[in-house]
Amino acid sequence: MLQELIVVLIVAAAVAYVAWRYLPAAWRQRLGRVHPSLAQGPGGCGSGDGCSSCGGCSAAQGPTAEPPVQGRAERRFHASK
Repeated sequence: MLQELIVVLIVAAAVAYVAWRYLPAAWRQRLGRVHPSLAQGPGGCGSGDGCSSCGGCSAAQGPTAEPPVQGRAERRFHASK
């Protein structure tokens, strides 16, 4: 009985998260009146467009390739079939 209750709670939490994730932004803004953190979209900044909306993540660039060193041969590895 206890295991079934735990499963029901986990499934209910998953359904609530999926419903919130795909909820239209206008509805999320209305929920913001109840609690301000409910108005934030999946991106965390409240816009609902993800990370591309604020540009905060794009400012930090990933690792860049090192320029080739003179006198060293470039090696390329290919997966064998």
